[in-house]
Amino acid sequence: MFAVTTAVFSLAACGANSSDKNTSSSNDVQIINIAGVTGKKPYTYVNGDNYTGYDFELLKKIDEKLPQYEFKYTALAQDALLTGLQSGKYDAATCSFYGTAERFKTFDYSENPTGLSDARLIIRSDEKDINSLEDLAKSGKKLAPIPTDDARYTLISQYNEEHPDNKIEFEGATEKSATVADVLKAVGAGKYDAAIYPYTSFQSIKDELDLDLTTTDSIGLFPTVFLYHKGDSTAKLRKDIDKVLDDFRQDGTLSKLSEKWYGEDVFSLPGADKVDSVIYWE
Repeated sequence: MFAVTTAVFSLAACGANSSDKNTSSSNDVQIINIAGVTGKKPYTYVNGDNYTGYDFELLKKIDEKLPQYEFKYTALAQDALLTGLQSGKYDAATCSFYGTAERFKTFDYSENPTGLSDARLIIRSDEKDINSLEDLAKSGKKLAPIPTDDARYTLISQYNEEHPDNKIEFEGATEKSATVADVLKAVGAGKYDAAIYPYTSFQSIKDELDLDLTTTDSIGLFPTVFLYHKGDSTAKLRKDIDKVLDDFRQDGTLSKLSEKWYGEDVFSLPGADKVDSVIYWE
């Protein structure tokens, strides 16, 4: 389930059996090859020899709870990561991925969320008319384009379906190569009036850009997931990790990681208690 503040929307190794092939015969510890997207602070990045960020630190804590496994990490570009995961070169992958119906045709995924992504509208600091999706729709102001295969695109599409008399005017992005910085600079320059990004993405780049931008309150919480090589070879791994994810949500571990890496406890935000399973984006 995907929770929003105004409504609830319906939001590394070899071989396909790499998990089985990498089992250590001497001590029955199974080597699990996990890939993260490189340079994606605060989610997954490498600092010297240390794989760090919210996702990698979470995985290290999970590994401590599962002595039957030894996690091995690598970081690379997302396209290469997904190709390697599909082929079985990697057993699992992470970078605060959103779940989509299309993505789940190719990969298995964690049933319990690895975290929550706090979506915000990014606006200029002198913008007085926008603090919610409803405000954006009523104002008729311009939202930055969003790639059509992105969960944020689905968020706005579903909002429009549920509010046919107060739709947000927007379009799919034609330039997938546009970075967060590119889009935020365009908002700052007045080309667009708002953009949608996770709060953490804005926080991690705002000082570097030196733009007079701010955010609205949360407009929605997206559950994030681990992705797995699809098939029986990762079935037990998925089950074991899901159990730890549930424990970590209950004992506050996920909240502490959120405060450390995101600057807020996303699990205490309004509606967070309703995000208890992975959304199947249509």
